[in-house]
Amino acid sequence: MLVIQVIIVIVGIYISLYVLYNLSLILVHFLISRSSSLKFSPATKFIVLVPANDEELLISALLHSIRAQNYPKNMYETVVVADNCSDQTATIAEREGARTVVRADGKCTGKGYAITFGLENIKDEPYDAVLIVDADSIVKADTLRELDQAIQRGARIMQCFNGLANPNDSWFTRLMDVSRSLGNEVLGPAKEKIGLSAHLMGNGMCFVRDVIERYGWNAFTVGEDWEYYAKLVSKGERVAFVNSARVYHRESIDLKQATTQRLRWSSGRFAVAANQGIRLLCDGIKKSSLMRLDAAAPLLLPNPSLGISLTVLLLAVVLVVPFPDHRGLLGWFLGWFGMLFVLQITFYLVGVMYVQEKKKKLLAIFCAPVFLAWKSVLDLLSIAGIGRKYWVRTERKL
Repeated sequence: MLVIQVIIVIVGIYISLYVLYNLSLILVHFLISRSSSLKFSPATKFIVLVPANDEELLISALLHSIRAQNYPKNMYETVVVADNCSDQTATIAEREGARTVVRADGKCTGKGYAITFGLENIKDEPYDAVLIVDADSIVKADTLRELDQAIQRGARIMQCFNGLANPNDSWFTRLMDVSRSLGNEVLGPAKEKIGLSAHLMGNGMCFVRDVIERYGWNAFTVGEDWEYYAKLVSKGERVAFVNSARVYHRESIDLKQATTQRLRWSSGRFAVAANQGIRLLCDGIKKSSLMRLDAAAPLLLPNPSLGISLTVLLLAVVLVVPFPDHRGLLGWFLGWFGMLFVLQITFYLVGVMYVQEKKKKLLAIFCAPVFLAWKSVLDLLSIAGIGRKYWVRTERKL
């Protein structure tokens, strides 16, 4: 019985750290105002790099949104990497006016290799910064202008707002829209306000040329964005979060479509956490670096679905296990974990504040048990290493 109690307390402390971390960022967002910034004339020459694997369904919409940028046309160019494509991606990209490079390598597959190939093909080009965008995305018209402003204010690595292009397609996209909005509108901006580092999300990543030339792209796992983020922060770099530079990707619409993608993401994140997260934490303690300590947090703390699932599991355990009532131990556990549960539901409600069609997004929470059960299975598989070795393309649906 004592062993079970110790395990419960350890897991409870772990979840409490996650909840307190996010609660602190939410308070920062609401209590600290954003300082106004000077505006500059456009000065950054961009290359928009698009890794694309069999994206003939969606790439035209992306390239149209890039052409429509509110930015001098002679100061940016789009380069599409048609990566191991078996469809008309390259043909469509060229027809839409993008410079297209074709990569065919059946042994080295995955987004990281496509990015490296693209960067190699632009190394002699006269650009100042590269923006990497997924082929299933839409880029808001002011994105390049906002990134240019951030660069002129000193940013070297930037993560754009990475939202959903199809937030109302299903209950799944509604849940994801709320979760993503919490990160994009609250947690990311809060970190930016106090000078902490955002994490890279794979889509909408921007790097000044010096970063690419100094570090190259050396992340090839299925969690290439987490891997590269950890490596950069360990070098003392900071990822600025640019909320006003907005990229919207097309989210999976159901669990079947999302399974391979989420298994890949989850497995990659757990692998990076094991290889880099603890190292970042120790490095932060050793060097008294708040930025490194904070950068380790999203790797080592649970993701939102795992956090709430573990909380529900703890509540179930303390209700089922026959604890001897030592000074109200059962009541104390229930109060502790109940508060953690309520706070995490409150996080969801904060996210609802920033979405459209709030009523539908609020009601989507009743589908959360299905989502949590599904995601818990994926997390268990990911921890076991399944989905970590091979990149699998996400099925596209319109």
